[in-house]
This record gives sequence, C-alpha cells and structure tokens, in this order.
Amino acid sequence: MILRGRDNVEATVVEEVHGGEGKCEVRQLLGIEPRLDVPGFPDDFESSMEFMHETTLKPGASVGLHPQEGNEEIYYIIDGKGKMVVDGETEEMTPGDVCLTKSGSKHSIENIGDGDLVLIVIEASV
Repeated sequence: MILRGRDNVEATVVEEVHGGEGKCEVRQLLGIEPRLDVPGFPDDFESSMEFMHETTLKPGASVGLHPQEGNEEIYYIIDGKGKMVVDGETEEMTPGDVCLTKSGSKHSIENIGDGDLVLIVIEASV
C-alpha cells in the first residue's frame, strides 16, 4: 500500500511554473513530474500514470501556457476560483470542476480569486 498526504509529503515552492506568474506550492503525492524541480516517487506506478500532485496557486499566480505532448492531464479544483485556458477557449473553474487536457493541446490556469486556488493534477501517458 502507498499512502501519502499533507501530513507526510512536504510542499515545494516553485516560481513561474511553465512561464507563469508568481509562486505555487506543489505537493507531489504520487509519481514524479519531470518538468518541475520537485521531489517525487519515480517507482510508484506500473502503468501509464505519471504523477498526481496537489498544487496551490496564490492569488494572481498562474501556470503558464504550455503544450501537452504524449500525455493527458486532469485538473480538479479543490478550493478557490481559477481561469482555465485550453486551445484558446477560456472557462472559469470552481470547487468540484474538472478539466481534461489532451495530448496536442496547449493550456494554462490562473488564480482569479481572493484566496488560494487548490487543485489536484493527474497525468498519464498516451
């Protein structure tokens, strides 16, 4: 069994993620995100899953526009309000909303609320 959470996985502060604005905190819960300098667990998965992390964006912070190539990502909002852009289409996201970004798309997310934007990001290879 692999069981991890806020009590035993430290958050890492990352600045200007994918060319975005400000700082965010990334708590790598499963797997490893090779494009971010965040400690991870490369031996977790025996499937096409790559990682699952909890990301917290401070007000005004963003993950910059970047491509998905060879993988898909799921963004699930836990708390706060965000603006998600996928291939030029913009939608507001609030707690309980989920967005799938497919391989070949370009996307970004920005915290447009007054408090923290907390989201779960899951990635798998295609």
